[in-house]
Amino acid sequence: MRASFEQLEAFVTTHSEGSFSAAARKCKKAQSVMSTLVANLEVDLDIELFDRSRRYPTLTKAGEVLISQAEILLERRNRFLAIADALSMTLENRVTLAMAPHIKIANLGEIIRAFSAEFPSVDVEIQSFTAGEIQRLIVEGTVDLGIILEPEGIPQTLDFRSLGTLRLVCISHPESSLAQMPSVSWEELRLHRQILLKEADNPNSAILKASPSIWQVSTASEAIDLVQADLGWSALPLHAVDVFIQTGALKILPLQFETKPYAERSVDMVWSFENPLGQATVRLLEQLSEKAVIQNSTVT
Repeated sequence: MRASFEQLEAFVTTHSEGSFSAAARKCKKAQSVMSTLVANLEVDLDIELFDRSRRYPTLTKAGEVLISQAEILLERRNRFLAIADALSMTLENRVTLAMAPHIKIANLGEIIRAFSAEFPSVDVEIQSFTAGEIQRLIVEGTVDLGIILEPEGIPQTLDFRSLGTLRLVCISHPESSLAQMPSVSWEELRLHRQILLKEADNPNSAILKASPSIWQVSTASEAIDLVQADLGWSALPLHAVDVFIQTGALKILPLQFETKPYAERSVDMVWSFENPLGQATVRLLEQLSEKAVIQNSTVT
């Protein structure tokens, strides 16, 4: 055998952690074991993977070519083992679904009712966290499935599937100076205070952030209250503000940089392929993928 998974793991971890000692701590092995695994891999492949002439090992040109292939091999192995573990598991007692607070599934009740009829002994727990928290909890194994807005920098251990799109609108008080403009540019938005959902200040969130002058809030309802008081503009899900638009209490700003009255962002379901999914969790994942309808309202 020219390369074992243990050797590849030592190679990849040494690169990602930056040293043999850090890799040893992460893999809970002795530093001598990690360096021996890499050295043996180099002998087996007849290639030098790391330049050890400096304080910390750096990839050689050959190492740079092979590192991505090693990462892919380890990822595929982890997926294979997760699927095998799931097939051997008994029916779980509980499935935990976490959703970002600004996302609503219009037919979630129907999906959960059908799931409960199929798995009457399995409890369903639905929680609300920010996108970053959801990804962390899934990696830790505390949450089974997550629904978040357009993940960026998603951890390598997570997989994802699109469920649809969420419509976002920029809104202001109907008598604000922004509301009087026939077309609002990005520069104009930056000149006015923005009421920002805390979730929007997370790098994993794709809700629009434009102004350097920010007041942060935790919920869409708090943002609506401040915008209604003409204290700034806000970018919010259309379903949260549609009724206020229809009554004239708020106005959608016509943005120069969007071709529609709203922006659309992908809503994705995420899960870990390293933590085996039980039979019921896999079924809920399938049901959500096939049937989930993202709640949006129609702009008139």
